[in-house]
Amino acid sequence: MITPDSIPNVTDERLCWLVLRDELRKRSSKLGMFGWISVFTSRGAAGAEIGADERRERLSEKMTYYSIAVDASAQTLSPDERRHLRTTAQVPEWFRPDVQRRYEEIRKRR
Repeated sequence: MITPDSIPNVTDERLCWLVLRDELRKRSSKLGMFGWISVFTSRGAAGAEIGADERRERLSEKMTYYSIAVDASAQTLSPDERRHLRTTAQVPEWFRPDVQRRYEEIRKRR
């Protein structure tokens, strides 16, 4: 977790990602209907391993989409919002919904 006392010397886009990464990982790792189906239908160790591999692959794909969305949203930050980000390690109120909107758009295109 990034705090105002531990803000690394990285780009604003990267800082936005570091601020949101853990939250987005939790959101991405929630099992959807397909995830629960794969958990219940896997038989034995081999089936469980295949199901786990599929879940990891989906998590990685979701996090990639989120990283693209965060980067795109961060590029629209105003100079004042960038200063606020740099001093508080917090993104503006509009940022999370904008990232989610962009994430959904990316998923629809893929």
